[in-house]
Formats: sequence, structure tokens, C-alpha cells
Amino acid sequence: MKYLNLINSCYSDLTKSEKKIADYIKEVGKEIIYQSIQEVTQTVKVGDATVIRFCKKIGFDGFQDLKLQIAMEDLTEQNPSFDSYIDRIQSNFNQAINNTISLIDEKVLNRAIEVLEKAERIFIFGVGASGLAAQEAQASFLRIGRTVKAVIDARFQSMEAATLTDNDVVIVLSLSGRTRDVYESISIAKNNNAIVIAITNFILSPIAQLSDLVLSTAMKESLIDGGSLSAKISQLLVIDILTTGYALKNKEQSNAFKQEIAKSILNKIME
Repeated sequence: MKYLNLINSCYSDLTKSEKKIADYIKEVGKEIIYQSIQEVTQTVKVGDATVIRFCKKIGFDGFQDLKLQIAMEDLTEQNPSFDSYIDRIQSNFNQAINNTISLIDEKVLNRAIEVLEKAERIFIFGVGASGLAAQEAQASFLRIGRTVKAVIDARFQSMEAATLTDNDVVIVLSLSGRTRDVYESISIAKNNNAIVIAITNFILSPIAQLSDLVLSTAMKESLIDGGSLSAKISQLLVIDILTTGYALKNKEQSNAFKQEIAKSILNKIME
């Protein structure tokens, strides 16, 4: 692959620290596209500046540019045939479900449910593809008798965050954990002592580090396949687990509300 050829051609001119990065990238291969710069620096034991300097030395604008090149090469190599694409989609969905389930920490999950039970108001923040998941999460909570508000516009997120108190909770959806607008909004929420629950792929990301509780998703997503359905499934799976757990701990309230919803739907069905 081109990036490996570039690394090998420059290897002898790299510093000792840069060679550690080169060796790590050659070892993990395409998996590097799913890692943040913080994960690389913590693993290799070098600074952010060293990683960026290494990327520029081998011909890229920075770490993101390197990951984009690797992702593009991987896409070219793994472009599925017409005969295999259905199986590949099924495999991606199964992987998203199985890997996410394996990361569920029941202690964190139960703590999140307790926090939601006590919350005066609950907001769900997400933008882009995560905004669509936030809207679905809003509907999921409504179906079990808990009114929440999905906010998918960055400016409105900041405005809502400014009104929060220590009695309120924000659930933030961000696969990367690095969405700048969302990070700024939950920073405001934290300043107002609201509790933040993050649902993200990366526990070392800025959003995860700022949050009080983190529920992990596990569908890897590169720069060029952002917003994939399999990635959203991992988010919705965690939401479903969270809302189901909430409903089981509040059976009477949830069942009564479900009956009311069923009645309202029946009233709108034509005989």
C-alpha cells in the first residue's frame, strides 16, 4: 500500500520517536484509521507534536490526512462485489451488535438509569448522523413514559445547555467523541452542574473525558464512511438497552403509559 511504501522510503531519516510511530502503524495497519491521535500517543508514548511531525515528514498534512489516505486505499482494495455485498452488510450489523454488547458495563449502565430516574429534565444532544439517532432516542424514551428532548442544532444545544441545573441530564451521542460544537455545548452544561452521559466509540476522546458516565459503542467508522447505518445501530442498541432498563425499573409507570399510547394509536386507525 502507498502509505507503507512512503514510511519505508523515509524510515532511515526518521528520529527514534518517529520510528516508534512508523513501527506502530506498520504493526496495526489499516486499524490506525479508527484511532484518535490520543490513542496513538498513549500507546507509543510520544507527544502529539511528534505524531504530526512524523506525518508531515512522510508527505501528509497531518494525522487526519494520513488516516484519510489509508481509508481511501482500504476502500479501493475491499470494494465488495455484487455477489457479496449483502453478506458484508449483514456481517457489519452483527459486528456492531456483538462488539457493543461486549463493552456494556452493567455498573455504569445501572448508574446511568438511576441518574435518569432522578432527572428533572433530560436532553439528548447529537449532530449529523448522531442527530438522527438522538431523534430516535427521543421516541424510545417517550414510548416508555419519559419525556426527553432531542436537540440536533448546535446553536440550540448551547442555548439549552445554558438553562440546565444540577437536576438535569444530557445524553450526548458522538461516535468520534470529538465533535467540536457538541463538546462546547456539554462544557456549558457541565459548568451548570448538569450530569452528562456520553455514548461514544472512544473513551479517551474529549467528550468522553468531560462526561460523568460513558457508555461505549463499538462500530468502527473511518473518515470516508461516516454516518453508516451499522454505526448508528450501535448507538441505537445502547439507547434501547438504556430505555429497556429504565422501563423494567419503572414497570407501573411504563406499562400505564404504553396503554395510553396504544389507545391513542387505535383511535387514529380507521375501521
